[in-house]
Amino acid sequence: MNLNIDIKTLATAIDGKIIKGSGDIPFNSFETDTRKIKAGDFLLALNGAQYNAHDFLEDTLSKGIKGWIINENELPKLKNLPECVIAVNDTLKALQKLASFHRNKFNIPLITVTGSNGKTTVKQMLYSILSQKGPACANKGNFNNQYGLPFSLLELNEKHKYGVFELGASRKGDIEELALIAKPKTAVITNIAPAHLKFFGDIETIYKTKTEIVDHISKDGCLIYNSDDVFLSRLENHTGRKSSFGTNEKADIIVEKAGENLKLSVKEINESIIIKLPVSGLHNHMNAAAAAAAALANGFSLETIKLGLEVFQPEPMRMQIFKSKDLTIVFDAYNANPESMKTAINCLKSDYPSPYYLVLGDMKELGKDSKKYHEQLGKLIAKNKFDSIFLAGPEMKNAYETALEHNASAKIVYSKDYSSWLNEVKEIFKNKKGAMLIKASRAMNFEKIIEDIK
Repeated sequence: MNLNIDIKTLATAIDGKIIKGSGDIPFNSFETDTRKIKAGDFLLALNGAQYNAHDFLEDTLSKGIKGWIINENELPKLKNLPECVIAVNDTLKALQKLASFHRNKFNIPLITVTGSNGKTTVKQMLYSILSQKGPACANKGNFNNQYGLPFSLLELNEKHKYGVFELGASRKGDIEELALIAKPKTAVITNIAPAHLKFFGDIETIYKTKTEIVDHISKDGCLIYNSDDVFLSRLENHTGRKSSFGTNEKADIIVEKAGENLKLSVKEINESIIIKLPVSGLHNHMNAAAAAAAALANGFSLETIKLGLEVFQPEPMRMQIFKSKDLTIVFDAYNANPESMKTAINCLKSDYPSPYYLVLGDMKELGKDSKKYHEQLGKLIAKNKFDSIFLAGPEMKNAYETALEHNASAKIVYSKDYSSWLNEVKEIFKNKKGAMLIKASRAMNFEKIIEDIK
């Protein structure tokens, strides 16, 4: 982060008041964690989920802090102030306003990616494609929410030729809030599926939230959407510039298998390319098509798109592959919802040799529908042929009981905690052949299974 402004400009950008200090003081960056403060730093005091930085302001004075950006209602509580203080109504809104101000300094093609599944993979694929033509800026990891996106945008600098940022949402209005900050030229919507239902309530609300991005694409921009998706297919009536991808004949970019590779056929130019992706599965073919559509909308050639997709590297904990002598482990434990769980299981069976093993944990944040979706998962694993199935988590008990009711042929082991069956999984890893899927929501900490068995 190198903002290269002064305090007066900062105060104007974030609708703040200079309580103390000169407007000519340079301002390049800031910290939000009081534990990391060094002499000469500025602190933007956020009220986070676990800590409120305003509670630790006094501690920063002994560290030689230069300035604070704080909520105005905190001022009466403070006896001593640093050299510079700016007061605002809400420091989170101030962060977002600063990110919007900074984003406006760069007239570059900026692409946003949202949807229920595949956001991070599509973002990484696009980043790889864009980087073939010049420096690109993207979210690091999962910095895609009201806090993370502003920090990601503040990393933009004059060297960047492109930007690609994923937008996450857990409530109606989230995407609109983020879109107003990012101001995309191109917007990708990957799919609509049950995710974060604890907050959304129903899938229709998820659709309405994800499509909030549509009204915030620039006039010369383009909407990219999945025409296979029953909800997103409604966007074929969108009156602005658009491009669809899918396996159906109506799609502008048609997804097909070419042996073990991906074939993308582009109707507009009547051309196709064969791509050897470093990841497997139809869902990743669809992710690649989404990235290709966005790149084409921004003037990239099919040759450059092919090069970018073939060298892209997936984020950790997303369909990562680990191998022992004869066993392949597919590890996908950053997130889990009904659609991504079904997709991962289908991918295991279509892309890897048998026998098959499942190691599954809870799908979180499904709210009142959690029991229903875990029961559906139980039916799915009962009707497919697996050698052994290991389930963990309080919600996964519903899948376990349903699988037993539907006469699953596999050996099924259930526990609230994976530690009770971990040794059995270790033995499979050491001595068996075939393929194993390890998948759960992030809160289940299934990465520790990988650490233990490797």
